[in-house]
Amino acid sequence: MAGSTFQTNPFDLHKLLEDCKSGSLQLPDFQRSWVWDEERIKSLIASVSRAFPIGALMSLETGGDVNFKPRPVEGAPESAKAAAPQILLLDGQQRMTSLYQVTLRGQVVETVTPRKKKVRRWFYIDIRKALDLSVEREEAIIGVPEDKVVRSDFGRETVLDLSSVEQEYASLMYPLSQVFDWDRWQDGFDKRWRGDNNDHTREVFRTFKRQVLENFKYYRVPVITLDRSTSKEAVCVVFEKVNTGGKPLDAFELVTAMYAASIAKGLVW
Repeated sequence: MAGSTFQTNPFDLHKLLEDCKSGSLQLPDFQRSWVWDEERIKSLIASVSRAFPIGALMSLETGGDVNFKPRPVEGAPESAKAAAPQILLLDGQQRMTSLYQVTLRGQVVETVTPRKKKVRRWFYIDIRKALDLSVEREEAIIGVPEDKVVRSDFGRETVLDLSSVEQEYASLMYPLSQVFDWDRWQDGFDKRWRGDNNDHTREVFRTFKRQVLENFKYYRVPVITLDRSTSKEAVCVVFEKVNTGGKPLDAFELVTAMYAASIAKGLVW
């Protein structure tokens, strides 16, 4: 009796990003590079922060007849290259790479502006704006330069200084690099805003944690997983259908990618 060669299951976002870090989840080597600009990253973060859907991922179990040379997501540690992936991500690279780089990598993000100017950014959530229902959530997601100082008037005037964690506390600006591990930051925040006169400010953060940060912690992503018995033809068709953005891959590129992986493993088609 014929049956499905795929499964659809929700996975914790944090687990998927940890798998990107470890190399358990990688990309087929023929995938195009990560290209999302700063505004698209902010929009994605805003959606997760409100527990809005960001779309399903499409993946392929490794170990079957279809073999692609793998590579880690951009920004993953060097150790991920030596790992044997269990899953290859066929669709969702831009989303997973953006989320990994912003929330888990712990380093400045190299991206581009909508006008394609290269920039290096740290991303924050403005706590007050995130809790203000009259403010669009995208406006609460802030990208700041590598030195974490926002300037105006051709660099002569400081608009926002987040160059120390104490400045983050004072400005009520939460670093997105810590959305999965907020305890230490909260301890410092409560110390900075200690005393009866600051009860309201401490309560603002607790509300922010419940309404925003916990959305990251409990966020689940639907993942369609093609099992290892999926045919080469089916994988090629699926990849062609789901990858509609950027420069399309033709059939020759897909076949070449599979052939290269087979040669690398000493296999014969």
